[in-house]
Amino acid sequence: MRTPEIVVDELVIRPWRRSDAEAMTRACQDPELHRWLSGWPRPYELRHALEFIGTGRPGAFDLGIFAGDEVAGGISLHQIDERAGTAEIGYWSAAPARGRRVTERAARALCTWAFDEGLQRVDWRAAVGNHASRVTALRIGFRMIGIRPAPDKWLGALTPGDLTAAAQDLPFPVRRSARTFQAEPPVIAAAPVTLRRPEERDIPALVTAMNDPDVVTWFGVHLPYGAAEAESHVRDEVPRLWDRGEEAVFAIVDGRDAYQGEVDVRVTTRDPAVGEVGYLVSPRARGRGYAVAAVKAISRWAFEALGLSRLEIRAADGNDASVRVAVKAGFTVEGLMRQALMINGERHDARVASLLREEVV
Repeated sequence: MRTPEIVVDELVIRPWRRSDAEAMTRACQDPELHRWLSGWPRPYELRHALEFIGTGRPGAFDLGIFAGDEVAGGISLHQIDERAGTAEIGYWSAAPARGRRVTERAARALCTWAFDEGLQRVDWRAAVGNHASRVTALRIGFRMIGIRPAPDKWLGALTPGDLTAAAQDLPFPVRRSARTFQAEPPVIAAAPVTLRRPEERDIPALVTAMNDPDVVTWFGVHLPYGAAEAESHVRDEVPRLWDRGEEAVFAIVDGRDAYQGEVDVRVTTRDPAVGEVGYLVSPRARGRGYAVAAVKAISRWAFEALGLSRLEIRAADGNDASVRVAVKAGFTVEGLMRQALMINGERHDARVASLLREEVV
């Protein structure tokens, strides 16, 4: 394959030159790049740029993205296998160039060039949690095909027929959620309580809550639920769900910052504009309005931070306390979904309540 030099809009995509080394070094000081691109030297010095530019990688095209004299980013086509017709793409944008969809335009142009050169599939991967890279890949037309574990990596693939047209965009909730989940979880005021990420100091109170008979019955908690299970929830499950953009889990804490329960919102796979709220409150904290306050607060946050249009609450038929919380939080009970919930291997009817964006007070 010939070495590409591509012009798209104001961008020039070409091989790096030694004269680019100082500008490349400046761009590579950005902490956000070091957060996601493993293996980069830190601090990134001029000698590293010169070595990268001068050495090159076999079976790879490592290219700079330039806007005039500005280094706008970098992009590579590597692991090229011309016989199989495959390659992998990687890209990064310099901090001053972000917000201009530089990597999207460059990647679309490079993939177009690669397909014209005879490739039949371009692969993509990024660390789970790097939502900016994932949004770029989705905008280009990559299909997400799964997660490779240890360490978790999103995997995607693009074929010539998948490539999107320029300026095509994703639904607003997808873009909004990606921006939110790219950042750290917030602390949300929900007087008389506060919502924050669960912490290790919450583990004893979490164990108590999860062993409550009502929680066991309606949430399908697998017993025994002890410190090891709670620790796994706090250390592993909650951060993993946030990084994947699947669910935001918050501890409900009182004025002393003591754990009193949890509330979460899960983005549904069937529709990115719809979320589902769940909640539990420890036995000793019930009757104080904590659940209602938490549901109201997380609903406001979900509509704003995740760009959702509709929220749902599903409670097993018979869980009247949960339905009362939903109604007090402004949700409308819509009806009964037959055998819509699976709890401990058994199907249960579910009461469904909803809240729309325009109904939030």
